[in-house]
Amino acid sequence: MRSRNQQGAVLVSVMIYMLVLSMMGVSSMSGTAMEERMASNQWEHSRAFQAAESALIDAGQWFLFQPDLTEPSANGSSGVWPRGAVSSAVAHGTFDWLSSGLVYGSKSGNSTSLFGDLYSPPRYVIEEAGFEPSDNDPDTLAKRTGVFYYSVSALGSGRSEGSRSVLQTTLEKHNN
Repeated sequence: MRSRNQQGAVLVSVMIYMLVLSMMGVSSMSGTAMEERMASNQWEHSRAFQAAESALIDAGQWFLFQPDLTEPSANGSSGVWPRGAVSSAVAHGTFDWLSSGLVYGSKSGNSTSLFGDLYSPPRYVIEEAGFEPSDNDPDTLAKRTGVFYYSVSALGSGRSEGSRSVLQTTLEKHNN
């Protein structure tokens, strides 16, 4: 009679063992899925950063190789915005990149083929940031001789709308 009572105990212990193994498997799969999402997000962030960095380089290539100073325009149509026109909006995330930012390659002629997989092509804006006269000559301002500083802001995207990266740098251009 004793052996009949013990047969049910084996079944219960095997069921508990299977439940524990199932829970470990589900936990492992959920951890793997989370790691996969994290890796994908990291890739998106990296791609957006690289696109923004490319836009900064593109802006610098175009702007610094201009033979003359580019006069700022109120709407940025010259490629340069006047001092204080966009920096606050860029910093607060309210700048309209779609209608006001210059698309990578639009001024420099660089190919946009590297960015075909992105949500949107990289964009940039250039804004006057300051002027340092070359000497104490009163005509320096009228002659516009000295060092001009410009703030360049760039927006890069990943493959989805939510992955964005904004970078900024300062360029200096000498006008003698």
